[in-house]
Amino acid sequence: MKYLEVQTSTVAGTNGIKYAYRRLGPRGRRPLVLLQHFRGNLENWDPELIDALAASRDVIAFDNVGVGATTGTTPTTFA
Repeated sequence: MKYLEVQTSTVAGTNGIKYAYRRLGPRGRRPLVLLQHFRGNLENWDPELIDALAASRDVIAFDNVGVGATTGTTPTTFA
């Protein structure tokens, strides 16, 4: 399956945040978790890059807190 065809899913964190993510590629190895820039969301990834990465490994891209389809408020610090 290609990145643009993968359904966006959500998972509830213990902090009450509902995280939006897309996961693709073969399972079984430790997943490659992709971190986007500060206000970047799932739509900012290059689909061809994600497809190439996911050809040989499990890939998870997600929207961070308060960004895109993830709930909550974007933190003002990294603390």
